[in-house]
Amino acid sequence: MRILKQQFSVEAYPLSLTKTILLTLLVTFCVVLVTMYTFLHYQGYAFLDTISEQILNAKKENIERTINNYISVPQQSNAIVVHAISKEESSTLSVRELTGLLVNNINNVFSERDYLDMVEFGRPNGDFIGVSHDRLQDHYLALRDAGTANKLTFYSDFSLDSAVDKVIPDYEPQKREWYNVVKEDRRSHWTRPFRDYDDAQTAGIAWSSPAFDRNGDFAGVVASELHFAELNNNLRQFKPFPESILLIVNDKNELVATSLPELAKTMFKGGNDNLSLQTLEQTGVSEVVAASQALEQQKAPGMLSISVKGKPYYVDTFAVQDQEAKLHWKGVIISPTTAITSTILGYGQAMILVLFVVCGLGVLTVGIVLLRATRPLQEIARKADELVTHRWTPSRHKRHFPEIASLETTFMALSQKLAESFELQRKKLEEDDITGLWTRAGLQQQPSLYKRRNMVGLIQISNMYSIVNALGTEFGDAFISEFIARLRDLLPTDTLIARDTTDKLLVIFPGMNQHKDYLRYRSALASLFMGDTHEQHMAEKKYVYTGNVGMLLETLTEENFSDIRRGVGMALLQAEALGNGAVMLFSQEMYEHELYNIKLHEQLNDAICKHEFHLVLQPIIDQENEARCSEGECLLRWHSETLGDISPVQFIPLAEESGLIVPLGKWVIEEACRELAAMIARGAPQDFLLHINVSAIQLLQQDFAWHLMDSVRMNGLVNGNICIEITESVLMQDMQRISKMLGYLRRHGVSVSLDDFGSGFSSLSYLHALPFDSIKIDRNFVKGVVGDEKAQSVINSLIVLASGFNVPLIAEGIEDEGMKLKLRELGCNKGQGYYFRRPAEFSTFHCKDGEFYYQPQETTEEADA
Repeated sequence: MRILKQQFSVEAYPLSLTKTILLTLLVTFCVVLVTMYTFLHYQGYAFLDTISEQILNAKKENIERTINNYISVPQQSNAIVVHAISKEESSTLSVRELTGLLVNNINNVFSERDYLDMVEFGRPNGDFIGVSHDRLQDHYLALRDAGTANKLTFYSDFSLDSAVDKVIPDYEPQKREWYNVVKEDRRSHWTRPFRDYDDAQTAGIAWSSPAFDRNGDFAGVVASELHFAELNNNLRQFKPFPESILLIVNDKNELVATSLPELAKTMFKGGNDNLSLQTLEQTGVSEVVAASQALEQQKAPGMLSISVKGKPYYVDTFAVQDQEAKLHWKGVIISPTTAITSTILGYGQAMILVLFVVCGLGVLTVGIVLLRATRPLQEIARKADELVTHRWTPSRHKRHFPEIASLETTFMALSQKLAESFELQRKKLEEDDITGLWTRAGLQQQPSLYKRRNMVGLIQISNMYSIVNALGTEFGDAFISEFIARLRDLLPTDTLIARDTTDKLLVIFPGMNQHKDYLRYRSALASLFMGDTHEQHMAEKKYVYTGNVGMLLETLTEENFSDIRRGVGMALLQAEALGNGAVMLFSQEMYEHELYNIKLHEQLNDAICKHEFHLVLQPIIDQENEARCSEGECLLRWHSETLGDISPVQFIPLAEESGLIVPLGKWVIEEACRELAAMIARGAPQDFLLHINVSAIQLLQQDFAWHLMDSVRMNGLVNGNICIEITESVLMQDMQRISKMLGYLRRHGVSVSLDDFGSGFSSLSYLHALPFDSIKIDRNFVKGVVGDEKAQSVINSLIVLASGFNVPLIAEGIEDEGMKLKLRELGCNKGQGYYFRRPAEFSTFHCKDGEFYYQPQETTEEADA
């Protein structure tokens, strides 16, 4: 450890950590004091002005937000009442029924908004209801309808059962300001200032909204009132400083509300119908008058400074608007500058004093604490070397700071945990906790792995994931453990077994093995998947395993282990293709095949763009009329610039696996339609039927039918020119969806042919529900039609089947005249193959006057001669 420290030594500062921190605190404190003094000496007044303006702006924004929220309450209240009335029938609407709604609105919905003073509703027939309360909780209910003899009756509480306080016989809501302003144009408005009919004759304004019933008929007017007296009380709370004056004026510069109590008493004059307001200059308050004159002369928005009787003031304004921006009032704030500066200076002096005291105590305290803290830290640093050996010696000091004590105990525990953690991590990486086997990483650490061993096997239990998903991990653990027990019984005792992945096991056979040993082990390993259950393993459960094995013969070394693992993986893939229980030995051909597939896949991506694909045509001949041909199959060919001619058997599965079959299939359809259209234009029959092979992936695309018929239409063809060929394996994908798709295509004139019939799925159960127009016999049956009675029996059965469905049977792979004649004798009259014509490009076929000549043109001319 000391040697490592010398190698990684770090240059240290000349001062200790304690001295550095104390010195830094002292210097910082002195710099702060000098900076503050210098700043206040040279920029004090400008600083105070800036801070004052910022404080006032911040307070103004808060006041503006509060007052605007206050002003918007009547609109929110009206919206609730209007919404409730819109669900009623006007002809049956009684104002008494709205009592609960209005009381809930003013008592509960806006219970914390004392400034909502009254909510009322008047009908065109004169019926009226209103509820009111104030901050002293003096509340009442006012009602006028037939039940009160059409007299406005005031109740002492919100209940109609409470005592009647007052009755006004001649009250008509239609004549009130809040009703008239809406009745004319049926739109919401703010009223002009007015006085209430209550005993206090309170002045205020109201937000009036028309109410319509469920049929859209006018039901009356809803109004929510704000009383100026309540607004004045709130302004006294909202003003930024005790000495400030807060005013609200309307768009005519008339005073609406004020925070000055003496001004509030005289600001309104007149009765209910002729209430008048004062302008700011009419108030007689010198500060207000001066502020009004300054604002009238203001050219740009912003804060103003004025002087009244030698005393400086700040004047600022803000907009007072409701939610619907129909109220255009203005707020005016008048604040003496001394109210702000005295506050700032007082806070500043107190802050400086506190700063002195805190800094002094802080330096002293930090010094003491640092001395107590750094000594144990230095001791811990000296003992840190012990962590390497997982030992930690307790400190000599009895007491420590909690952090130091925690650090000390943490290092003690850490030294123990490190040893445990390293061991657990090693086991996790190198041992499988379920089976007790080595993992691949653990296997590579075993010295015996590279001692005279040259045969490796990779076993995959293919139904492992299905077992776990269906029966749970506990059953899966028992499942794999039982398999390993059976495997151990089959192999020599010194065989190394490791769990490669969840469903794969690596087996390293002992000794230097030969090919005959591989054959012996192959049979043993294959028996694990053949359904044999050894008697010694018959317990409460019987496990059935499916899987495959890949094997490789090559001497194991540390350098080639990864290559060998890849090799047995390739062999395993080849074994999977052969079915359950297959075992394959790795060969160089497998590696070359994988490389070729990789190259093929890379080339396949660019083949369409490089125009490396082309189509050929093979005629389908009706033996009853061989002279005339009007049907053929379109086949895809690929000539790669780098790989040469590639068989469809090789590239079609790759295209399906990678998803490239979708764009490739679209290209085939488009190109086939183009080629057929060109051939018809040269003279081929108008009803020529072109067969196009389609995969299951293509058929299940949502736009398949649209693309096919659109390609037909764009090339001037008809749907009857196209027949799509599908193999039986297509039907295994999604029988219901495919059946619907084929039915849709046939209804639109597209033919359907079952290709390679009898080669795969081969179940008669789907034929009765599947729409198709012809059946093509797999070439493997056609190949043995001459001399093979079984093949002839199969073809006879298919002919009867096709006859029962009333569709033609087409034989593929007719290569000589004997095959042709035998098929015709059996009753199969349609066929294709090399005997008639090898697949060739569309342009090589001779077409003239509605006839298609499938033989080369020279032959046709000689026959004519």
